[in-house]
Amino acid sequence: MNESRTGRDLRSLARVPALVIALSWSVGLLAAVVIAPSQTWLGAAAVALAIPCLLLAIAIRPAVLALALMAALLGAGRAEFPAPDPHAATRALVVAGQTATISGRVADDSRSTGGASEVLVEPDHIVLGDSAVANVGNLIVRWRGPVEAGFNDRLAATGKLTLPRDLPSFDRRAYLAQRHAYLELDATSINVTNAASGLATLPTWLRSHYTAAIDASLPSPHAAVLLGVVLGIRHGIPPELQQALIATGLIHLLVLSGLKVAVFARIVQGALRPILNRYATVPALCLVGIYALTGGATPASIRAAAMGGMAIAAATLGRPTHVWTSLATTAAAMLAWRPELAWDVGFQLSFAGTAAIILLTPPIERRLGLLPHALREPFAVTCAAQVGTLPMMAADFHVLSPVAPIANALALPILPVIVAAGLALGPLSLVPEVARLAAVPLAGLLEYLEQISYLLARLPAADFPVVRFPPWAGIAYYASLGAVVAAGHMHGRHRARSLAAAVAAPVLIAATALAMWANAPPQVSVLGVGNGQALLFRSAHGAILVDAGASPTRLKDELGQILPPWQTTLDAVAITAPGLGHVAGFGGLDRKARTLIIPGAELTGSAWRSAAFEAVARGARIVRARAGDKLNTAGFRLEVLSPEPGAPGSEVGVAYLALRVVGPSGRSFCDLSDLDVDAQTVAAARLSGPCTYLLLPGAGRSLPSPDLVRATSGAQLIASLAAGRLARGLPPTVLRTDQEGTIALPM
Repeated sequence: MNESRTGRDLRSLARVPALVIALSWSVGLLAAVVIAPSQTWLGAAAVALAIPCLLLAIAIRPAVLALALMAALLGAGRAEFPAPDPHAATRALVVAGQTATISGRVADDSRSTGGASEVLVEPDHIVLGDSAVANVGNLIVRWRGPVEAGFNDRLAATGKLTLPRDLPSFDRRAYLAQRHAYLELDATSINVTNAASGLATLPTWLRSHYTAAIDASLPSPHAAVLLGVVLGIRHGIPPELQQALIATGLIHLLVLSGLKVAVFARIVQGALRPILNRYATVPALCLVGIYALTGGATPASIRAAAMGGMAIAAATLGRPTHVWTSLATTAAAMLAWRPELAWDVGFQLSFAGTAAIILLTPPIERRLGLLPHALREPFAVTCAAQVGTLPMMAADFHVLSPVAPIANALALPILPVIVAAGLALGPLSLVPEVARLAAVPLAGLLEYLEQISYLLARLPAADFPVVRFPPWAGIAYYASLGAVVAAGHMHGRHRARSLAAAVAAPVLIAATALAMWANAPPQVSVLGVGNGQALLFRSAHGAILVDAGASPTRLKDELGQILPPWQTTLDAVAITAPGLGHVAGFGGLDRKARTLIIPGAELTGSAWRSAAFEAVARGARIVRARAGDKLNTAGFRLEVLSPEPGAPGSEVGVAYLALRVVGPSGRSFCDLSDLDVDAQTVAAARLSGPCTYLLLPGAGRSLPSPDLVRATSGAQLIASLAAGRLARGLPPTVLRTDQEGTIALPM
């Protein structure tokens, strides 16, 4: 019985060889990109092993199994080739922080971010002063102003080279490294020296002229919303409207999706078929491709155009289409083109959302029989997409929207009309009076969309903020979802087992994650609390909190992400300085402390005293620490560097607490709080050993004392701040909490 079932399963795979091979290619490539990137030897070994698999396909039946293994190996090989310059990142690090003049070719469409524009440039020349440098990889050029740079343009720019800004919720540096970009240029001057020419400029030309036509026909913000709906261009959307669209789950309307490509394809085919008959297919495919490129060639638009093109071609050839094969083939082709898309949030959301819609919409729609058909389908589609992408939305956008199905059920039925009318508005703009007249009803539909967003966003619990969504939670979620979906296609005992697995899998994954969480190796976390500073030292023996930042809410959120819920007591809490950036966060601390460490000086101020009284009221023992003292707690050794005995506590920056914390591995973390330059010099003389890490005094807004710089030579510098510039002269390798979020370092 089992053998016959296995045979049927193998025969089923043989019926969809393209699906199996495309999936295998994608899995192999994704595994190499995520687990072992830039390992040339691994890619060579994978390609070498793929050759025998081709021979194996002759002996094995079904042959698709051997071909799938070969595809997986070749996918891994594609991820590793072409081999990047292994020293480019090191050379880039050397020149970071210097002013440069560059010239080169624009390798991608520019995009707006944070009120500025940025674009990927392949540099031909990089000049620092009087010397030229080479082989530092590509550059991300950022600028503010009206200058527009399009794909294949040549530009020149001058500005400061910096390391790419990281984001608390996204490893942007790793993503850019996949595109061989290790530096950003914050341009103070930029100009396009030679505009691109030829067919490659057609999408940019169409985009700019369509944008001008829409801006002339519709008032703001309707024009910006229509550009987002028709082309996926998110530019000029008012911040409050964008937040409302995010809160109601309608932000996807501003992405070039499959529905819009389908509307465009139907318009194109309807216009061409009466004229060209069966010869309309190739022009239709070309126009769909141009439409996707005009929208910026985002992963979502390329995916939608590729799948739409396959459907058009299949219909013309009289061949049936298999949606899973189309989806898998498109993903495999896009990853083969650019393996770094594995890290792209748009790529992940587009394919996960499409897969969820295909898989989950029919069963959800069957259970919504009481809803009118006009609302039932969009409601089911939205529910399916939200279920399929929930971990990504939580991890990348930090919000979940319970009202999204309602909002989409109200908005999606009119979306094809808006897309079709918006497309027609482009050619109608040749006669401005006619375009403005035709835009009147369209403006009403756009106002309807905007009002849906505003009204539903104001509902109680319209959206839930998600501070952080750990990877293990996403794995547990998809494991359970997969088992539930499988149970829907089973009966009897198999269905019961699948439902049991849906419960057991996330429980097992969560238990494993909690066990690893509770037994994490010794580390220090420089908490991303905004203004001020807060440090958490943690080992298997306990935890120490040094300062609390300025925000009780931020401190509580950060501690909740790092400490397991049962760890309600801290071994020690230290207050290094009386400022609000050090003690205000203690107002929300809901954990007891066994020991409270404060400077052995009479500090001024009341905020730190209130925090100390609260800790003592909960049972903490006070330790007044002075230079030369040594404390052992939670598996760490605390060496006190300041204050000196008799230091005047009334003077700012003189009598604050400075610590060198040594971990079980011998690594050390030096925190000199907000000591002034003279006190830093004295504390530096107290150092009994090197500092592996140094938290810059005063958030790095001024240079440390020369003696401290010499004493901590080779230390990794860290700045805890909410925003702003660091002091001139600090190296570009400084880790910043405003860019990295919470910074975890091994101890």
